[in-house]
Amino acid sequence: MSHRLRLAIGLTVLTVAMACASGAAAGALADTAGTVHFVRTADPAFAPYTDNPSPQTQAWESAHFWRMTVFSPYFDERTRWFQHGWVYDDAFAIYPGSALASQHPEWILKDSAGNELYIPYACSGGSCPQYAGDISNPAFRHYWIEDARARLAHGYSGLFVDDVDMEERVGNGEGQQVEPIDPHTGQPMPAASWRAYMAEFMAEIRAALPSTEIVHNLIWFANSDAGTADPSIRREIESANYVYLERGVNDSGLTGGSGPWSLNALFSFVDQVHALGRGIVLDGASGEPQGIEYNLASYFLLSTGNDAVSASGQTPDNWWAGFNVNLGEATDARHPWSNVLRRDFTGGMVLVNPPGAPTQTISLPSPMQDVNGNPVSSVTLPAASGVVLRGSAPAEASPPVSNSATAVIATQTIVDTAAVSSKASPSTASAHRDGAGSTKSRGTTKAPARRARRHVTHRRSRAHQARHLGAGSTRQRAVLTRVSGRVLRATQGTVAIQVDRRRGNRWTAVEHLTMGVGPRGRFTRLLDLRAATRYRVRAVYMGASGYSPSRSGYRIVVLGAR
Repeated sequence: MSHRLRLAIGLTVLTVAMACASGAAAGALADTAGTVHFVRTADPAFAPYTDNPSPQTQAWESAHFWRMTVFSPYFDERTRWFQHGWVYDDAFAIYPGSALASQHPEWILKDSAGNELYIPYACSGGSCPQYAGDISNPAFRHYWIEDARARLAHGYSGLFVDDVDMEERVGNGEGQQVEPIDPHTGQPMPAASWRAYMAEFMAEIRAALPSTEIVHNLIWFANSDAGTADPSIRREIESANYVYLERGVNDSGLTGGSGPWSLNALFSFVDQVHALGRGIVLDGASGEPQGIEYNLASYFLLSTGNDAVSASGQTPDNWWAGFNVNLGEATDARHPWSNVLRRDFTGGMVLVNPPGAPTQTISLPSPMQDVNGNPVSSVTLPAASGVVLRGSAPAEASPPVSNSATAVIATQTIVDTAAVSSKASPSTASAHRDGAGSTKSRGTTKAPARRARRHVTHRRSRAHQARHLGAGSTRQRAVLTRVSGRVLRATQGTVAIQVDRRRGNRWTAVEHLTMGVGPRGRFTRLLDLRAATRYRVRAVYMGASGYSPSRSGYRIVVLGAR
């Protein structure tokens, strides 16, 4: 092939790929739940692919990286060929030795003795790389926002905000946690005040940059796994387009079961984020195929079409084939099946075996293909693993009968809905906590790892616009709705309720709840749902000792004003 022909092909590929990337960004909300949105951090190790990339490399990155987290000023001139960068900043870092630290020492948090405090990371010899800035200080916030605005002016489409910690993570030079003094009161700053200050700061950033895609790297288990039940945490999440879940499911601190550090608890937090209309980035810490596939399969279990995934070490020279997969439209929500979690798509299915679970070998009723295109008739999943399968998802069969002497009773799950009353306040689907209690337990296992790495030296864009409906609009009315049902022949166990809302031509998850079934297998919960909106509701019985899992069909709900 001649040099001239190779150059022409390279330029054509670059043009097509950049056009496709631009189109994908503009219409990403229309993507299916089976679409891979890959995010790469352009850290120093990735510099060989960004310093002076060829047109072919630029085209490859634009085609494969939905977004990149990048760093200013290094990437400022590179926005001409990659327009979907999230420019990095830390929520409250002030760097020792910087002009900012010397000009505004009052912006650095202090302990009761007046000593400067740090973000407790990589501390050594009595100091750490970052002072802890005073997020309650209006002048510090204003400076931070204007600095971010200046960075974005170089052509970045988004802002990646690190350390949006809804836990009070402030310490001394030895990395030991220290409660800072609140400059407004002169007293130690309570954790609740810290969360309120951080939420207010994030809301100010959102208001100042309304068309910028904003990503928060946060602690998903903050305030004892309170999630969006904490008003400050809810406000913080609502101030972002995406929340970044560092290490994803590759976090070695995750457990099985339903305790506070469990995979189930992480998934529950993601459901809460989705219920607020925000997306997630399921970061991946693993660079090995098994760990990467576990994280990708978990991403597909959760994806609404407006989420993203990552993995370690992915470059144009080292690209895992699974990220080329498109499974199409989801045909159901995640649910238990044959002792694993499953979700089906028009183009395949995924299975995930949680941490701490026994190894599962599952025979498929019909052959499928793995991510490399190899035929698969059975899969073996050890604990903390997953598989992505392409082809027609096999029809679900009841789990195999146990070899134990105890017979497994087959169950049948039925779900129904009924409007109870309506009110005129805006509402998204949210649970009334006077219903059956959640089954989530409060274990004492080790918390997931935090900051095994940090973003360092060298940040993505589609603004998420909230609907503002008129005060008298029927669509704004909230209808109190009873979701109830029964698991026939079961006297114990747990039911998961999945509520999806129709948006355009696809269903989007807005609520995922769990509740116990009573002695007669009954369950009930009250929800606020919007009037004149199309929903579908499904109940999945998780199974219990002596009882097989089962699930209902979808119940379509269209609520009118009352």
